[in-house]
Order: sequence, then C-alpha cells, then structure tokens
Amino acid sequence: MIYMKPNYFFTVIKKLTPDMLIKLFLLINIISTQALAYTQEQERWLNAEDDNDVSHVNEGQLVFIEPPSDKNPLHSINQLTIDKNSIDNGWVKLQQCYKHLGILEQVEITYKYQFMKRLTLVSKNNIGKARIKKQSIELSNVKKDSELCISADVRIFYQNPDRSFSLINGPFHRRFLDGYYPYHLTLKINYPEDLLFFKNSIPKPQKGFLIQRKASQILFDTYFEGILNTEMRFILKNN
Repeated sequence: MIYMKPNYFFTVIKKLTPDMLIKLFLLINIISTQALAYTQEQERWLNAEDDNDVSHVNEGQLVFIEPPSDKNPLHSINQLTIDKNSIDNGWVKLQQCYKHLGILEQVEITYKYQFMKRLTLVSKNNIGKARIKKQSIELSNVKKDSELCISADVRIFYQNPDRSFSLINGPFHRRFLDGYYPYHLTLKINYPEDLLFFKNSIPKPQKGFLIQRKASQILFDTYFEGILNTEMRFILKNN
C-alpha cells in the first residue's frame, strides 16, 4: 500500500508598524515543515537604507552551511519512531520541539499533514499562551529564547512500488519575503532493526549533512539555507 506524502507548514503572523503600510505573513515549515521567523535582525534589514543589496539572500536553492557564529537560527528538533505497526499502516510517532522562534506577538503553527492525530502540547517556555485548535497551535506573547514542544501521530511512512519503504519529511525552510535564511534541523529516527534495514537517504550524505547510524537509530544535525526535503529509505529484512 502506498501512503500519501505529507505537506505541512508553520504560519507566523505579525503586524509591522503603521508607517510601513503592510501586513507581513510569515510562514514557518517545523517535521515536516516550512519555517519562517520574524526577527529583529530581519527588521533591521527591512529598514536598511540600501534596499538594493540582496547579494546575501538565498533564493531557495539548498545549501548546507557552517553553524552561524553570531546568531541562533530557528532550531527544529524532531524525533520520529517507526514500530512494527508502522510497516502495516504507515503511522509513526512524532515528537518535535522548536527553539529560537523569535519575538512575536502572535504565532499560529498549522500542520498540513494529510493524516495526523493526537496533537498534544507537551511543554512551552517563554511563551504567554498556547492553545490547540484542530491541527493548529495558537501562540501569543512569544519572547526571546522561547521553546515549544509537541507530540502527535503522523502517517508519513509508505511503501514504494519496489516494496521498499520511505519515511518522508519536509519541506523545511525559513523564508522571509523572497529570501531563505539559516535553519537548524536535528532529526532522530528510531526504527525496529530486527525488521528493517536502512538503505539510503535523500539527500545523500555530504559535507554539512552527515548521517550517524547506531543500533535502531539514524541521526543527523544540519544547518542549511534554502529548502530541504528528506527521504529515508528502508527495506524489509528477509524479504
């Protein structure tokens, strides 16, 4: 059986000052996730005198980068757990935390998975209020060094025509206007090693995207700009 691939996004809404005469909608994409955060640095960039200097802006191409030394970009920490039942029904356990959301008056995190259930708020720090509404979490009074953690069940593990299995995650990106900015992603995947064999990944391992393999676990920690989609492919043992 082939399961539908997910697509979810993370929407941030913030009103700018009246003199700017615009309402800017920011989109944050967290586990699978488009991610945007409005920061003070970006506000300074908006108000800069030289509006023509866009040489530093990434326009969407995926580039793995070194960890920024002068700032803390949005950090999405994800843990996905595949079990025996996942092979039959495609459901996996998701635990996800966000750090460095930025200073925002209102934030709405909306998950656009085709199949999602049991969305639960696990914890929050430096966030005034948090409320779950269907597949969204509404936040208010988000302060510096904020952190939000959730859990859910998502159907993102599907069988391919060649009888291999794929775990699809993404797209991850942090977009502001027409540019893409640094994003820090940590992903840990737990799987039943007695049933599944990890075959390969998309993207392939490379500088800035190195996969660590342990017993029943895959882990990577990466910094990038642009848009990142990941696919981890498995095959059944004794198939």
